[in-house]
Amino acid sequence: MTIRFEVSPPKGATHEVELSGPLAVLGRDPSCDLVLNDGKCSRRHAVVEDLPEGLVIRDTGSANGMYVNGRRLERSRLRPGDKVRLGGVTLRVLAGAAETIVVAPDDLVASDVAAPAEPPARRPEPSAPVEREPPEPPRAPSPPRRPSSPRLPVLRARPERPLTVTVLSLLWAVGTLAWAGGGILVAVRADLGRVGGLLAVGGGFVAATASGLVAAGLWAQAQWARRLQIAAAVLGLAVCPFAFASATVLLYMLRGDVRAGFEPDPAPAGHPGAGPAETTFALSLLGMLALGLALTLWAAAAFTAPATSPPAPLPLR
Repeated sequence: MTIRFEVSPPKGATHEVELSGPLAVLGRDPSCDLVLNDGKCSRRHAVVEDLPEGLVIRDTGSANGMYVNGRRLERSRLRPGDKVRLGGVTLRVLAGAAETIVVAPDDLVASDVAAPAEPPARRPEPSAPVEREPPEPPRAPSPPRRPSSPRLPVLRARPERPLTVTVLSLLWAVGTLAWAGGGILVAVRADLGRVGGLLAVGGGFVAATASGLVAAGLWAQAQWARRLQIAAAVLGLAVCPFAFASATVLLYMLRGDVRAGFEPDPAPAGHPGAGPAETTFALSLLGMLALGLALTLWAAAAFTAPATSPPAPLPLR
């Protein structure tokens, strides 16, 4: 396979590239055959294969999809002049791309040069007996040769979940029970009436459901769960007892390697995994949460304590 592309990045000059081989990988990862320097492209966005039907481009499950001549497709054959858009990069197929040509046996034209005639067989003498060789046993037909399959792209397994993400997911799961139990406790202890009690229980279960969804999303390392965690950390900066814990979570979630771990096709090289920094963030988060909880309990005890009356004046004699 030999194919030439005219590459038009969103920023930079247009240039031409030529790819060869049975399969070429296109994406943002430095190990790809054609590296696309664009943030909207996935690490392994698409592949170009040399198949019996010709050159075919196939989407490998990218986040932003693949567009061929303005249409979003999962798979399409490439011809000269086609325009393929991957993220913000536009590829135009140039003329001269090699395609596979299948020739049938009937299409072969016989040569005009006649083959030399075989010499006539020599007849044996009448007096000499002719010895005939025994016929050769029939040969077994050779099995048909299978066409070589194209090289398939290597699927990368998602790396191990980082320790801090695991801690955050478990904390949200504990929050699910706390919200549900807190709503029921407020409805029982506080004198809110029937309607107020129902609103307290319903609000607690709504908050518990949202907390459970975030816990499941962080456990699965979904992109939307990371965005919700960042939004919750920004809101937590306004809550004084837990401002330090929220700042720790915000600094962790904004790291580049953490963001790469929440992408649909993360690369093992850029994932935080486990290490000294990961352990430091996890322990700092737990320590800041413990500090915020202690400050909250102290403030609650100070506001609910009964006011002491001033000492009575001594009687005058």
